[in-house]
Amino acid sequence: MMTDEQQNQQRLFAEFSPASGSEWEQKARKDLRDTPLEQLTWHTYEGIDVKPYYIRQDITNLPFTQQQPGNFPFLRGRKTGNNSWLNVQRIKAVGKGHDAVEKATDALKRGADGIHFVIEDVDLFDLSYLVREVNLKNYPTSYTLQEKPDIFLKQLYDKLKAQQASHRNLKGFLNYDPMTGKGALTKEENKAVASLLDLTKDSSAFCGITVCGTNFSSIGASVVQEVAYTLSAAVAYADRLTTAGEQLESVLRNMQFYMASGTNYFFEIVKLRAIRLLWATIVEAYQAEPELAAWLRIHSTTSSWYETTLDPYVNMLRATTEAMAAAIAGCDSLSVAPFDNTFRPSDEFSERIARNVSVILKEEAYLDKAIDPAAGSYYLESLTNELAQKAWALFKEVEAKGGFEKAYASGFILSSITEVSRRKFKNVATGKDVLVGTNKYPNPNEQLDFDPEELIQSSSFNTTRAAYPTEVMRMATELHLRKRQRRPRAVVAIIGDATQRQVQTTFAQEFFSCAGFETEVQQYESAATAADRLTHAAAEVVVVSASEGAYVKEFAPKLRHHEGKPTIILAEDPQDLKEEMITHGYDEFLFEDCDVNALLKLVHKRLTQEERGNNN
Repeated sequence: MMTDEQQNQQRLFAEFSPASGSEWEQKARKDLRDTPLEQLTWHTYEGIDVKPYYIRQDITNLPFTQQQPGNFPFLRGRKTGNNSWLNVQRIKAVGKGHDAVEKATDALKRGADGIHFVIEDVDLFDLSYLVREVNLKNYPTSYTLQEKPDIFLKQLYDKLKAQQASHRNLKGFLNYDPMTGKGALTKEENKAVASLLDLTKDSSAFCGITVCGTNFSSIGASVVQEVAYTLSAAVAYADRLTTAGEQLESVLRNMQFYMASGTNYFFEIVKLRAIRLLWATIVEAYQAEPELAAWLRIHSTTSSWYETTLDPYVNMLRATTEAMAAAIAGCDSLSVAPFDNTFRPSDEFSERIARNVSVILKEEAYLDKAIDPAAGSYYLESLTNELAQKAWALFKEVEAKGGFEKAYASGFILSSITEVSRRKFKNVATGKDVLVGTNKYPNPNEQLDFDPEELIQSSSFNTTRAAYPTEVMRMATELHLRKRQRRPRAVVAIIGDATQRQVQTTFAQEFFSCAGFETEVQQYESAATAADRLTHAAAEVVVVSASEGAYVKEFAPKLRHHEGKPTIILAEDPQDLKEEMITHGYDEFLFEDCDVNALLKLVHKRLTQEERGNNN
């Protein structure tokens, strides 16, 4: 009879012989036939090329693969018993905040482990009511403030003292981070941050120094940039505080990173692992006790960058996968945003759904049972190494420029993020990056239960999201619908062989459907037939998809006498023939990688002019 040790050493599926990397490659090339294997490599915004498969040899020489949870450099986190995290509900507090406090007490009865108040006005917020209604000793309670954080905290301590409660028992964090928000601290802000450290250094479960990586991810930064710039800002805080006379140990014990978890699932898992690994390297560089790296606390929240206003229920799915990634990566606490928060104050239903995501991931998916379940994955261990190396190189580049504040002031940090975000916006606009319900698979029956014009003009409407440009165009279409009592119509006219034009036709049809147009595809044998049929058709846009160049040149001139004067678009890249095609009567061109936002602006400009003409 085999011992337990012998059973553990016995290879699973021993009847199958192991396959080498070359054998996998040979099999893949055979199955792909005419498609080169190299085309399956994914080129990411981070500059990391993800291979189609990974093997044992990819992690053989990685130094951290044998490290255990709870051990330096804490890549797998400091947890050793289980992978539990705090389910923290984020609540906006307006005025005295009584409604927010009452909502918090209800949430704590319905599955929330803690509360994160986003306080609009610290002078108005009623701390006495908070202390009276919420047991701050038992429930982690956190605060995001824009000003006077030290005064706020002193007043909170006074209220606790009046109830004979100790501030040392507080749990949670205070989020006040002008460094990542604007790249520098004023003299007053520097003094306030130092005061926060003094006030919280005796509260082992309450973090006073929060560094917000969300200020980078929310404007489209790559994961590498998010990691590198967050670490650089943390170093800037540490340098400022120690220069002001604070003890390095106090700084490291009170440090928290506030990170967003996006939809790039595997990258988001390895992001937190890479942050912990690199933070340990920084602690070593400070010649501090290595164990102090374990004190780093990570609060995760679902990403605002990927939230959509259109077909908002899809946000539930996005938030779930984002939360899964953060939980698997070992975050200490997690907030899930309600699916409808981009366009209205969230209600009890959407808040309950958001709160229950964490509950389900624990109680039904058991993600709190296994610490770092990504351990041993050839892909994820390799990706952790690559991401850490890229982020460390960028971190050192920032340090070489004089550190975070100087790099920010020179424009380096924001310009580098802008370069990536522009590519992301372009890829969303062209459909390369998919936002379901927004730029692909739109809900044709969706009814917007808000005023589009009022929302667009609202100061609270988040304009930095990936979906924003597409949403603005869709809402312009919605306004046309409400004024004219019908949707604008786009006809995709296929002239000639339809099979040759399938890709262009599908792209055009989906593009205008996502823009909110009533879209129809019509097949014609010749340009003359198409022009005759479409001359009196009720259409604001006509897209021409022709299999022969002769049809292209013939069609537009024949449609110039259309009584509605539609915008005529050629579903083709004209390349060097753009001026000639415009001469032939085409207004714009629709193809992969074209500037679709500029195209839609032209279409909506025409619609606006038409409405004004009808009103006159």
